[in-house]
Amino acid sequence: MMMKHTTMQVRVCALAVLLLVSAAATSFSQVSADDVDSVSAGVILGEPTGLSIKLWLGDVSALDIALAWSFTDNGAFYMNADYLTHFFDVFSTAPDRLPLYAGVGGLFRLRSGGPPPSSDSNSSVRLAVRVPLGISFLPAEVPIDLFFEVAPALTVFPETGFGLGGAIGVRYRF
Repeated sequence: MMMKHTTMQVRVCALAVLLLVSAAATSFSQVSADDVDSVSAGVILGEPTGLSIKLWLGDVSALDIALAWSFTDNGAFYMNADYLTHFFDVFSTAPDRLPLYAGVGGLFRLRSGGPPPSSDSNSSVRLAVRVPLGISFLPAEVPIDLFFEVAPALTVFPETGFGLGGAIGVRYRF
């Protein structure tokens, strides 16, 4: 059964995005300034393409946020926030680090182009749960983070469905 989304549902979606951003800001304020890998920022290339920020919460956990634009989804703005766990002991590359990572998070998509079409499958707003899986290269001599990830996603609004995202990226580690 397909349902049309209401203004109230769109407001709930916007509130969910604001809560994700607030959680990211709170996590950022708790990261120690002595941690050389506490924050990194850069670009993510793929579908979608945009800005990427990683906030380390501890030795193996991080919050990964992307603000991006889709060039193939009729011009859509994407925001995702994922909680990641890194596995540093899979590959031995000392002094560099090559962790695998896995996580869970949320995706918010807002398609441009005016009011949404009558079909929910083409809704201008979409919410999904993501499960990113990836690998990072963290060289010891250069403060960058090169990464590759795939992210299966389960759309939960406006209707259920599956999708797959993928990207490569580079971030500068502050």
